[in-house]
Amino acid sequence: MFLRVPRFAKPEPFMAYIKPFQAWYYHPQRVAIERVVAPPYDVISHEEARLLHAKDPHNVIRLILGRADIQDLDSDDRYRQARNFLDLWTREGILSHESKAGYYLLETLYEHPSLGKKLSRLAFFALLRLEPFERKIVFAHEQTHESPKLDRGKLLRATGANFSPVFALHEESTHVVDEVRAGCEARAPLFEFTEGESSRHRLWFLDGPSELDRLSQTLDRKRVFIADGHHRYETALKYADEMNAISKKAGEKAWDYVLTSFVRFEDPGLLILPIHRLVLNSVVVDAAEIKTRLKKHFVLHPVSRSVLEKVSEGSITEGFGFALSEQECYLMELKDRTTARQLMPDGKPQSWYDLDVNLVSYLVFEPLLGIGERTLERDLDYTNSVSEVFDKLKNKKAVCSFVLRPMKAQMIKEICEWGELMPQKSTFFYPKFPSGLLIYRH
Repeated sequence: MFLRVPRFAKPEPFMAYIKPFQAWYYHPQRVAIERVVAPPYDVISHEEARLLHAKDPHNVIRLILGRADIQDLDSDDRYRQARNFLDLWTREGILSHESKAGYYLLETLYEHPSLGKKLSRLAFFALLRLEPFERKIVFAHEQTHESPKLDRGKLLRATGANFSPVFALHEESTHVVDEVRAGCEARAPLFEFTEGESSRHRLWFLDGPSELDRLSQTLDRKRVFIADGHHRYETALKYADEMNAISKKAGEKAWDYVLTSFVRFEDPGLLILPIHRLVLNSVVVDAAEIKTRLKKHFVLHPVSRSVLEKVSEGSITEGFGFALSEQECYLMELKDRTTARQLMPDGKPQSWYDLDVNLVSYLVFEPLLGIGERTLERDLDYTNSVSEVFDKLKNKKAVCSFVLRPMKAQMIKEICEWGELMPQKSTFFYPKFPSGLLIYRH
């Protein structure tokens, strides 16, 4: 499943290295691609998983979550089932293997989920050579947790495959990707389909020498910043270390690479949504007491729900939102930045101290509400939807919510360059890349 491409130069140290690959994908004559792709595993709810299972017997949900039926949610043999499905669909010709190595270009046309404006994002898929973060070639921006990595590790060991790409950002100011896209206008895409209500995807296979060389050079002496898929990247890196420790093969191996989608920082369709925090009912505190505690560090300005929607959209540049109900919303203004900084870890860049997610984590959750690292999963829920925030407050599924502002891509880059990490679920890159569109097998 792995092809060496001799015309590409040997990777130099301390630079990102990508290469074309022979992808596996659903055979266009055997299945309808829109029926078998799925969101990344970590954003699929139980109800969505049930619907995906029912949608098509070959839906990739059976590979990324590795179970034949939704009732198998807690079964330890779901990884074995994923392998069985992968082998079966290969034998039956449901999955097709590209005979030539190449890159893949994906154009996604979509609507902003709250503003409704039309946007277009370009990405290309390649294999990224795995690098430890300490080499400062590939950068992470979010913390990870062990449980998802253990889960993804079991799936990777069982299947030897990447079903979902790592979503990476890269610096590229020469518009090569746009020019390659213009060259695709006269050729038919490999896939063209609609996902959900508003995302339209077109995927082209690229194997021309000029296209391959130009796309490879977009990362020449460049660094790569992980936008989404931190757990998948770290899992692949650990798996490669394990396999290299027991392998007797010389040189690079298939597992030294991970399937990755690349979007440039400057892409006008790059959209980052905030992830709002919901404090669940496991935190026993009444509304009056929460407000009293918050006033220690913040001024609470009463506002309407529409103001919190503007906070989420990024239209309000100062302060973030706090809601107890649709009728009781506030804009939170930090009283004293110097005092706040003294309560946060030393030695960070200023942009790190200014992040809403860090202000809430260090000034509110642990010191004021007693929500620590060990109780995050029990006490907090997350959503990028303001409507969902108010639905859960209305239905008494949460005590209160903190509505945060979206981050800018350049702020994420700056924090990465300092070697800093944000709390998990700090960013929501929208739309997600479909799982099952392309598969990389070792």
